[in-house]
Amino acid sequence: MISLLSAKENAGRDVTEQPTLFRDLYLDQIMERVTEDWGPEVRTLFYALPKSQAEETYRRAIYGDIKKDEIYDALMEFEMSMRIWKQYGQHRERSLEELQKQVWHLREAQAYVTSLECLKEKLEKAKPSSQGLKALLEWIVGWTDRKEYRDFRAEVLSLWQELSGFRVMLTYERERFTIAEGKGTGKYDQFLSDCFPTHEKVFKSPFLGSEDFSNLEEELVRLFRKKHKDFFERLGHFDQRKFNCVPEEHKRLLTEAGYYLSYAKFQRKMEEEGFLFCAPKVSDCLSAKGVYDLALALTNLEKRQTVISNDAYLAPDESFFVLTGPNQGGKTTYARSLGQLVYFTKMGLDVPAEFAEVPYYQNLWTHFSVEESVETGRGKLLDELVRLKPMMQKGQTNCFVVINELFTTAANYDANVMGKRVLEYFIGEHCKGIYVTHLADLSKACEGVVSLRAGVDANLVQTYQIERSEAKELAGANRQVEKYRLTYEQLKERFA
Repeated sequence: MISLLSAKENAGRDVTEQPTLFRDLYLDQIMERVTEDWGPEVRTLFYALPKSQAEETYRRAIYGDIKKDEIYDALMEFEMSMRIWKQYGQHRERSLEELQKQVWHLREAQAYVTSLECLKEKLEKAKPSSQGLKALLEWIVGWTDRKEYRDFRAEVLSLWQELSGFRVMLTYERERFTIAEGKGTGKYDQFLSDCFPTHEKVFKSPFLGSEDFSNLEEELVRLFRKKHKDFFERLGHFDQRKFNCVPEEHKRLLTEAGYYLSYAKFQRKMEEEGFLFCAPKVSDCLSAKGVYDLALALTNLEKRQTVISNDAYLAPDESFFVLTGPNQGGKTTYARSLGQLVYFTKMGLDVPAEFAEVPYYQNLWTHFSVEESVETGRGKLLDELVRLKPMMQKGQTNCFVVINELFTTAANYDANVMGKRVLEYFIGEHCKGIYVTHLADLSKACEGVVSLRAGVDANLVQTYQIERSEAKELAGANRQVEKYRLTYEQLKERFA
């Protein structure tokens, strides 16, 4: 059994709840837009991270193929055809007439075999290079070469051609219909609309549209049944066999293809708006140019506001960014952008950046400050420690960790001590990451820490640019003091 998510067999995913990192990195907002036309079956495929570097590489190769116009168009066309196939199945279930059920079943089968043949032809012409799409094409070729399928296809196309060839002549004169088999000069629905212009019914062929029959349509069917007994017997036999033309494996593969197609379609839309994406390269250092928060990009796109991008570089001998700076300076946004960079890299997809090199990380952990939970009754500090516990388990090595404003309810001394221990632990487990904090001392907590700072201009106004710089206590504080008129001169004037 092949999978488009992993080269290993039985690689299906059973994660149905959003992981914590989705909320922290605003991935929930992003994926809502990515999968808005695809449904929960595709959306949940984004919840589970690949289990190995080989799986990430496998997906990245498939996505590289799917980005090519000829393969993207072929798979999207097949996806749209299969949506129509599902609609036909829904019509069949709702139909009240047995004949209608049989016809909708035939339409299901005809839609599937023609779209599958078209996909096979286009994939063979496109010649995919990835292991996953090669396996998919091989599976399709093997399936369509089976005698059982070939016989089924021949029967479907024969019945469909005969059904589509039925024609009658309808004459309406002196408030009476005359029905005779043969070719008329117009279309059925147009004929009825001309005869009954004020009628509210939407007229359709009894074989190809309506889910129940009008009196006129019943007469048409009676005529066809009388003239083509052999056809209707064959149609009944075909319907009774209920051959499984779409195996469960193919339905699963169709869902997995939606994983790539949904993101590719989303990426194309964002690129049309001027946002850059790139395929990340595997490296021993984390390096990115023009990386940005994709969730913020979606928000600002609606507001027609500019998104500021940043760069990042973490050398192999460096472990953690410690990011300080003034409030509302873009620190959390920058941390999210790095988390999203690692996430999309691990998922085998393109990343929101101009250029990116990302090492392989075993896992991605996030811990963002949240409001105190009334439900747990534990208090904010204890809640933070409870959330930290699974991240600090043995075996969690070589992970990327995103921490935002930890221990804000503790005294500065205590927060420094606990923050230093957290950094030391993750660095000791060969993890990399970013720690956003208001505690400048943490930028010098231990070896491997790189100090970043959210920039301000000469007037102490945020620039939202993140640069390597020593942490400074006073720049942000001075701005707050001036904002609230608490400078020495201002206080002196007020108390005078």
